[in-house]
Amino acid sequence: MIGYMKALQEIGVTYLGNVAQSMKMRLSYEHGTMTYCLYLAPWNMSGHNVCPKGQHCHEFCLNGSGQNKCDELARGIEGSKINRSRIKKTKLFYEDRARFMEILVHEIESKRARAKRLGYGFSVRLNGTSDLSPLAFRDPISGKNILEMFPDVQFYDYTKVYNRVKLMEQYPNYDLTFSYDGYNWEECEKFLQHGGKVAVVFYSENETLPKQFRGYNVVDANGYDMRYLDPKGSIMGLHYHKTANDYKSGKFVKPNTPFVIDLDSEIDVVWGF
Repeated sequence: MIGYMKALQEIGVTYLGNVAQSMKMRLSYEHGTMTYCLYLAPWNMSGHNVCPKGQHCHEFCLNGSGQNKCDELARGIEGSKINRSRIKKTKLFYEDRARFMEILVHEIESKRARAKRLGYGFSVRLNGTSDLSPLAFRDPISGKNILEMFPDVQFYDYTKVYNRVKLMEQYPNYDLTFSYDGYNWEECEKFLQHGGKVAVVFYSENETLPKQFRGYNVVDANGYDMRYLDPKGSIMGLHYHKTANDYKSGKFVKPNTPFVIDLDSEIDVVWGF
């Protein structure tokens, strides 16, 4: 791509996506896979809703955790430099899709080449803090979506949009983990019974996970992010990460939502020994 750095400067960002930019992606890196991940402004923060099923979880979104937790607590949600950068990327996606796709394709090609050169596996997660269909990431000239443009690359996502799981049948290079939001268990169980994987967020003071949840085996999904490697028909157990929204007057307040399973009071679990 000609003028890649100039294009980023004009937009006001350092990159669209990157590898090893979060703890989870760094853990994947340590497991031999370089994962390119795109973090957009979640829910409707940018004025565009990138999470069509996010009404029950947007207050507890990972966007407000990690480094951005410190940024939001210090500068506020609107003042956070990370949020401002993600808003710019999201607006570019909606307002100039052609330019967004040109940069995205360039970055994926560049990171894939680097991974090959260093002897790493390579994968792409388009939705680090969003829940957009990969079909929306489409080249305006060829008409091909991103999955068709990179048939040899493993793409994966978490989603709460059940109909999107059909994309796995159409595109062998796409893997989805369905996400429990506290209100969609019927869809979760349907997906599990068809061999799918479901992510469930658990909270406990000592970050433990149950052996089973609602009759399904729980797999510790905190060691890396490559969900396409995990056993099908299982619960992907994720630890809850404290976000800036959880702090009131400087003190952490445990989230009170069915989206997060509180293991300190939950009885519908089976503990392993």
